[in-house]
Amino acid sequence: MIHYSCDICQRPIHLHSDVRHVVKIEVFPAVEDDACDCDDLAGIGEEEDHLEEMQDLLERLDDCEDPRMDQDAARSLRFDLCDACRQRFVKNPLGLKSGTQLNFSQN
Repeated sequence: MIHYSCDICQRPIHLHSDVRHVVKIEVFPAVEDDACDCDDLAGIGEEEDHLEEMQDLLERLDDCEDPRMDQDAARSLRFDLCDACRQRFVKNPLGLKSGTQLNFSQN
């Protein structure tokens, strides 16, 4: 039998009595059109099937030395949460400090 526990509070999650929530996070580099100093990669026309041009494009992307294109930078994460931790996670998904700041008037 599979046993689950909350990845935040470590409390066991019972399949028959508790709700188990799954959080999936993907982290990957945002690559803009000008992110690679390779030759012009946007020369593919729409009129014909350009398999050779597509192959050249893929080869040029493989040869690109841009560190932002590092394949190790992409990550996919998965967490199991109990209902209480899910509620806290949804309110503050980045885990920022929730210190209340007071703004006093200038009188």
